[in-house]
Amino acid sequence: MRFALLLLAALVILLCTPKSSAQEIDSTLTWRSYHAQRSARVLVFESDDDRRPYTAVIDDASRNGGPITDEAAYVAETIGRTFGFDPAESTFVFRFEIDTPGGDSANKVLLLKATFRRVSSGGLGTPSWRVISEDTLSELTDRAL
Repeated sequence: MRFALLLLAALVILLCTPKSSAQEIDSTLTWRSYHAQRSARVLVFESDDDRRPYTAVIDDASRNGGPITDEAAYVAETIGRTFGFDPAESTFVFRFEIDTPGGDSANKVLLLKATFRRVSSGGLGTPSWRVISEDTLSELTDRAL
């Protein structure tokens, strides 16, 4: 019951976040996983690709206690529902900043591109993953992040 209330509260917050009519959306997505509350910054960009007209960049916070890749389909479905597009026709880039030993300020960044297909039940299937470069991310979003 508590989980359902937290999920409902998170969805209400997301749905009350104004949708941008411009080419970019910048928002924070918060949800409750099995182990803890998680959040990520979400940026959505329109694309020139007719097959995948949106690119969503999910900036995974290091405080999440591990990558959110195990929840990728849920996160993608929630983003699509919140901002009004089909995640099966979009590109998702999960961005992880990896802390380097010794507190080096030049932390490494891992970029994982995910695309989804709908399965026979109508839900999103397992993502197709690909490691991409920062240059590829710039091409997908038309800007440097």
